[in-house]
Amino acid sequence: MSGREKDYHTLRKELLRTNSLFVDADFPPDNSSLTFDRTPPAGLRTVIWKRPTDLSRNPRFIVKNATRFDLDQGYLGNCWFIAGAALVATKKKLLERVVPLDQEFDRTYAGIFHFNFWWYGKWVEVVIDDYLPTDGYRLIYARNREEPNEFWAALLEKAYAKLRGCYEGVDGGKLQDSVVDLTGGISETVDIKDKSQIPVDIYEILWRSWKMNSFLGCSISLPPNVSSSSREVRRPNGLYMGHAYSITALAVIPYKGSSVRLCRLRNPWGRSEWNGDWSDESYQIRNLSSEAKQRLGIVIQDDGEFWIPIDDVLVNFEEIQLIHLQPDATTQGVAVNEGKRQWNVTVYHDQWIKGVTAGGCGNAPYQDLYWKNPQFSVTLRDVDDTDNKPTCTVIISLIEKEQNNKSKIAIGFDVYKLKYPQSQPLDGETAPRNALILKKRSGVYQYNREITRRFDLTPGTYVVIPSTFRPHEEAEFMLRIYTEKIISSLVLDERNGEVKPEAKPPPVRDAFRELFLKHAGEDGKLKAKELKEFILELSRSEINEPLKFSTETCRSLITMMDSSRTGRISKADTYNAWRTILSGKAVFQQFDIDGSGTVDTYELDKLFSTLAPSLGFPVNRMVQTAIVRRYADRNNKIRLTDFIIVICKLTLMYQIYKDQQIKTGSPDSASFTMNEFLYYTMYC
Repeated sequence: MSGREKDYHTLRKELLRTNSLFVDADFPPDNSSLTFDRTPPAGLRTVIWKRPTDLSRNPRFIVKNATRFDLDQGYLGNCWFIAGAALVATKKKLLERVVPLDQEFDRTYAGIFHFNFWWYGKWVEVVIDDYLPTDGYRLIYARNREEPNEFWAALLEKAYAKLRGCYEGVDGGKLQDSVVDLTGGISETVDIKDKSQIPVDIYEILWRSWKMNSFLGCSISLPPNVSSSSREVRRPNGLYMGHAYSITALAVIPYKGSSVRLCRLRNPWGRSEWNGDWSDESYQIRNLSSEAKQRLGIVIQDDGEFWIPIDDVLVNFEEIQLIHLQPDATTQGVAVNEGKRQWNVTVYHDQWIKGVTAGGCGNAPYQDLYWKNPQFSVTLRDVDDTDNKPTCTVIISLIEKEQNNKSKIAIGFDVYKLKYPQSQPLDGETAPRNALILKKRSGVYQYNREITRRFDLTPGTYVVIPSTFRPHEEAEFMLRIYTEKIISSLVLDERNGEVKPEAKPPPVRDAFRELFLKHAGEDGKLKAKELKEFILELSRSEINEPLKFSTETCRSLITMMDSSRTGRISKADTYNAWRTILSGKAVFQQFDIDGSGTVDTYELDKLFSTLAPSLGFPVNRMVQTAIVRRYADRNNKIRLTDFIIVICKLTLMYQIYKDQQIKTGSPDSASFTMNEFLYYTMYC
């Protein structure tokens, strides 16, 4: 039975009624669920899929309580996910939202399980069967080493792999991304590679974040000279490069007349620990009192969890990750303010599209393309109540919607303050006039999935411009804007208003009529080849420039201009087609600066704005995207003949849409909006 379009409870009820076990057709127990290319994972000769009931006489979903010690990393290189899940396991209520407790291997067992993930702005349920990859005897990926009959960790990992496309989709990643997907929190990264730039109050920031229930982690990268086949490399001190660790606790304890600031770290392998100061077998731990050991929860065994001084963390690690469940805890503010606010969040889902909105960061020689990036206006009116300052706290989070967890795109954003509000996007002309300054930046462009920054801004109107570092890079993104007060916000490059159409065309001239009759057939109409010759001769006499349209182009023109649906066009339809050609050509030439007969698709926004009065309707970015996908070449160029077809098709489809609205009696009764309708028809 497939899981398509049915939720967990419905499927389980049907399975129990038929005494069947679930097999997930969307994520089957074969190689397609292991790797993207459907081949066995490297280093594994054979993978045998088995249910927990085949692996244990007494399988349990959870033994006693779910804890961070239940998650031990297997063969898969997903320490980032295991470490993240271990952190969430420290918060019982949060874990139960991800791992529902209404499932077990008892009388309700039907081979089906479900989990919940926060997936780019909303919680989604992922339903799976319980076939798990094994070597024939034991699990090869996540498991509970101490309780081999417990399976919630392995099943959670499988559900996340399904969300990511396959198990390979979670092989390599960042700890903060997994915690965001498990909580919906906001992630921040503190880069500690440059030891001279580490904040002096870093431990205080971590401490206050931890007290506000933020999740913490840290990681060490593999050096460039290490082969890519090496996933993790052990250092003499017991730490591993190319590895992520959870920070599960912080403690400050008195020691020899002073105090020591400690972090408790957990290796997602469930073994292999730090062997330096304050490690399990260290001189410092051995000389602690029993009371102090009990307070720290020290267990002298190789369970993967250990204490380490913050100074050694800063020396050995390169990155600290923080995932905040509430915006109050973001690092720029948490060190001075622990008070909770009531936050308003504005969310946008958008994308960088090659040829339309993938403008890059503005570096030469692509500085003009920068203004093609999506732009979002934010108007702040009221200052915060909590800070006693004449400013508004704004937290901006930009998340790239990664595909297969393999992003190689650096992202960032800029914030401009405007002198006065405007509904059109900033460009090379309006920005110098209207933008006061480039007010704030997200910092250097980073390859992190999420970039978050906190700003204190004075009331006014701002424009947020997210971008990739390089132009022409495509990706989807989500932009979250947190404010204490309600704000006004909109996408600057959307144009949804009606446009006043131009006056009706003048009567057909005698010269046009005579030329039409010359090329028309006995029925007084033009077919494709006749239209081709007609346009060529008319253009020579009317504009002193021969327009050589192909027969196929003329067929498309007839299809779109033929009001009688006969496959031939009348004199009136031909005149409408000719006027469309002339008006389209005139506007096209304004943007064909080099006279190449092509226009850069990044100019379509302005081009269609110029054409809007003659079209009678706007052409927004959604529709422009379909045009680029369908008609542009690899260099983001569109030819005049294709552009003419685009105009004719837009006009026809817009009229069809309006006619359908009239038939149904209400614009609201249409199943598509106008722009959605034009998008789908233009792409075909």
